[in-house]
Amino acid sequence: MKTKKIHSSALTTAAPIVCLTPHRSKNVKMLTLLIAAFLVLLSVSLPVSAVIPDMQGDNDILSGKLGISYDPSLFANSKSDLSFTGDDRIGLVSGDVAEYKIKVTVGPGEYDNIILTNYVKEKSPWHTNANKNLVILPGQGLTEKFYSDLAIYYAQQGYSVYILDRRETNIPSNEDDFSFMESWTVDEHLKDTYKGIAESRNHTSLLSGKPAKNIKVMAIGHSHGALLLTAYEASDYDDLPLGSVDKIVPVDIIIKYNPEYSELIQSQAQEYDIISSSIDKGEYQGTGMAVMMQIAYNAFSNPVGSSGAGLTNIQLFRLLASQTYSFSLYPYTPDYHYWSGDINGLYYVDESRLLDITLNGGAVPYTPKYMDQYMAGLMGNVEGYEIDSSKIDSPVLYVGLGGGFSDYGSWWYENEVGKTNKKVTSISWNDQGHASILLDNNSAELWSEINHWL
Repeated sequence: MKTKKIHSSALTTAAPIVCLTPHRSKNVKMLTLLIAAFLVLLSVSLPVSAVIPDMQGDNDILSGKLGISYDPSLFANSKSDLSFTGDDRIGLVSGDVAEYKIKVTVGPGEYDNIILTNYVKEKSPWHTNANKNLVILPGQGLTEKFYSDLAIYYAQQGYSVYILDRRETNIPSNEDDFSFMESWTVDEHLKDTYKGIAESRNHTSLLSGKPAKNIKVMAIGHSHGALLLTAYEASDYDDLPLGSVDKIVPVDIIIKYNPEYSELIQSQAQEYDIISSSIDKGEYQGTGMAVMMQIAYNAFSNPVGSSGAGLTNIQLFRLLASQTYSFSLYPYTPDYHYWSGDINGLYYVDESRLLDITLNGGAVPYTPKYMDQYMAGLMGNVEGYEIDSSKIDSPVLYVGLGGGFSDYGSWWYENEVGKTNKKVTSISWNDQGHASILLDNNSAELWSEINHWL
């Protein structure tokens, strides 16, 4: 095992991160506490790995207290184009890197398909010399649009890269019947992941002329994608010829806490009970992201307008993004946040681009609650929820993002997986936030570190 701490020189010139601590400026602290007090009134707050904090609860309360209500008609369909079938070549996107779309049917329902977006260097249309795959599993509520920069980078390094968009990315914003999600369990997600990995081999085989079984597959999972990737590696799917993964990179996730963090464990056990109760009542979808998309829309369309909480719309957006832990009933870590910054701006990311991607297909409003139940069950040490660490035998690089799950996540990989797997490495990347692998102006430094390990 090897642990490595990585820092970027960019941190030395950036403004300090504003946290909810005694040294925070008085005005910002009062505003944060005011909004937090409103949000505590929500029935539950489910922190979801996404660009904008996910607050589960009664949208009428949000509307009454913050002047926010969700209008599905304001947003584009979750997927702007689902007209393709099979394999479609979209065209060149960066130099000789081309984009392909592959639609894989995984069930009988209208939304029961997964979408693979493939970026690969071509020698001519439908032909490549690439003979190794890199599969990217996004975080919950996010689509390939947030991962395309990362994917193109790795395509330029010689990989045939596939971003796997899960079923929920097909659901339009105006859907109001979510009974179909009752069958969208974690087991189904694992099966979908297998089909996506197998199809990635078949597609690269088609482009390269090499046998599918001979194509190596590496995988990067971010947040909930890292959770799925870890569970997949421990499953029987990884033992199938077309489903095997040679190296895995789980980025910013906690499978189990170090036992010394008993309060965090207890909080996630409580979170599990709340989510389970909701599912028992027939509520299979999380709608918090829909409200957050509305907040992003308000920040984009009327940034200086009042949010109803003593902040402008853009200030509320920034505060929720940079002080995420303040708005969660059970934060994963004491300083958990998505982007670093304060109400005056986000430090490392272009806000205009962030809002544009969020509102134009990068985020989706509805996510399956089973995924959050599984995550809370694992972290809360709930009986029946565990991943067999002894079955994870591929080389592992755990990447902790300092402002997200950070080193809290490395404990399980180093100490549990490391008992039987001597090929476990972990690194800690800055303190920029849970989403800092995506669009931050120095994200490519982290991509390079991961590529070096791969």
